[in-house]
Amino acid sequence: MVIREQAALLGGVRMPEGNPAGRVPVQRVELATGHMDVMAEISQMFVQHQPWFRCADPGTVDAGVRIAIAGGLGAGQARYRGFEYRALVDPLDRLLAGITVAGTGALMSSGAEALTAPGDAFLHPPQAPFTFESHDSEYSLLQVPLAAAGALAEEMTGLPAAGLRFEAMTPLSASLGQRFGTTVDFICDQVAASAITEIHPLVVQELTRLAAGAMLKVFPNTTMTAGYLPGPGWVAAAAVNRAAAFIAARAGEPVTVQEIAAAADVSVFALEYAFQRHFGTTAEGYLRRIRLERAHHDLAQADPSSGITVEGVARRWGWTTIGQFTVAYQRRFGVPPSLTLGN
Repeated sequence: MVIREQAALLGGVRMPEGNPAGRVPVQRVELATGHMDVMAEISQMFVQHQPWFRCADPGTVDAGVRIAIAGGLGAGQARYRGFEYRALVDPLDRLLAGITVAGTGALMSSGAEALTAPGDAFLHPPQAPFTFESHDSEYSLLQVPLAAAGALAEEMTGLPAAGLRFEAMTPLSASLGQRFGTTVDFICDQVAASAITEIHPLVVQELTRLAAGAMLKVFPNTTMTAGYLPGPGWVAAAAVNRAAAFIAARAGEPVTVQEIAAAADVSVFALEYAFQRHFGTTAEGYLRRIRLERAHHDLAQADPSSGITVEGVARRWGWTTIGQFTVAYQRRFGVPPSLTLGN
């Protein structure tokens, strides 16, 4: 296919060779083109749609994508400069949101319309057809499974995951939109801008939760408008102990709060309430506490001459940046992680 040939010439569709144990392969698509029809074809790889495009001077077309996908998480940039692009998009089974970097655009669905300009955040309507328009534009994008957002919504509020619905394509406020832009830039830098070919599953899990959580906080949805939800009920200490033991046994894996709740035979909402009562934190917070202790152990037992680094240990236990890990580590143990490794 022509598009794959052009992408390959630019180092485009790069599939990692093999899959090292415990690693998630990062799939990449990178393409630059001056042809609108090529950009339309590459866009179909991400969103099935009926395209329409035009420009006054084909010589001004500057289009391209730089997208990386790890598991269900996707991040990157799409560029539609020098021409107009219109797409009638089939319903999505995932959440796709982003920031307008340049140009203007519009989203239309079920009679609603959202106009975008540089700096504006937007959410493509999930599970409903919509129309997308781009005018000399460029975007930074995030993609997460709808199920991941539903599970996180249930964890946070008790709302059943299947009941999650997004109710608008624009943020609750301009300031929240700006904060979302910071999250988009961070995840794009971690996944799309780097040259990594595989990533630790704990890091994928953390980045996916970060993206899904940002979408839940920024774009209007049913977690913000749900009526009465039943209380968590009483949770026996034995159930909490089962959950804690499950976390201790599986801390090195991308375990979810739903799996922890299932191991304890309680609902996610009840689990969170019980952990707050017993440990003063959420189940996710307790899991991160255990992972931090495991990281401390690894650093304390490591031989500095073996090539082990603080960054490597941090990523092994799910921290996406060395800065975040250092802050958490020093708050917990009173010294920077580099000092533990050095001694």
